[in-house]
Amino acid sequence: MLKYLAPIGAASVLSFAFFSVASAAPVTAADLSGKKICWDNGSASSYSRGGAYANNLSGEGTWAVTAGGVHIHTGRYDYVAAVQKLPGGTFQAEILGAGIKSTGKYCN
Repeated sequence: MLKYLAPIGAASVLSFAFFSVASAAPVTAADLSGKKICWDNGSASSYSRGGAYANNLSGEGTWAVTAGGVHIHTGRYDYVAAVQKLPGGTFQAEILGAGIKSTGKYCN
């Protein structure tokens, strides 16, 4: 019985990993509008309902959900981030072309 425990455990972990990726969905404007996300890199992004954006690292500007991802424009940066909403209220973001990835949740 013990010789089957490791393969069963590995299969469980792999199936959970595939399920998590499969259940990720692109973020919508409703997911962000009026919300603040605290990212694991120490930044916090506020997405106002009117399209105003504020981040403690990149400054103030605008945001919009587009076909290519979330377009952020501030005085310092102009970029598109691929943002995915995962189960449990977690978000994953990757700044396209820069290879910068971050994970976050709604701030309390």
